[in-house]
Amino acid sequence: RHAVATALAASSLPPLVMARGHRVGEVAELPLVVSNGLESIQKTKQAVETLKKLGCAEEMQRILDSKKVRAGKGKMRNRRYTMRRGPLVVYSEDNGIVRAMRNIPGVETANVSRLNLLKLAPGGNFGRFV
Repeated sequence: RHAVATALAASSLPPLVMARGHRVGEVAELPLVVSNGLESIQKTKQAVETLKKLGCAEEMQRILDSKKVRAGKGKMRNRRYTMRRGPLVVYSEDNGIVRAMRNIPGVETANVSRLNLLKLAPGGNFGRFV
């Protein structure tokens, strides 16, 4: 419980988020908080458009450019590509946001009542863009 609280607190500090590699220069605030109307987005196209309007365009481009072929034998075991992690979208009620966000590369979703430490601090490194 303390680790999840610490990871959430770290996501509000711009130096820690930038040290993790996220591009958050155009983002208004950290963590980025938006209205509940965003939870009712149904289409992936709308979700991508909304993320770009919020200032995540540079971050999403960083993720797309990071797709590399994995080193080692994982390629033969259906783990061919590696990719950076992008923003974590935290919602309270799923009105279609999970389906809209699931096909955007690097973007993950999490319910506010079931926050996962591995999603908040991937690789054990605090400061994910939430």
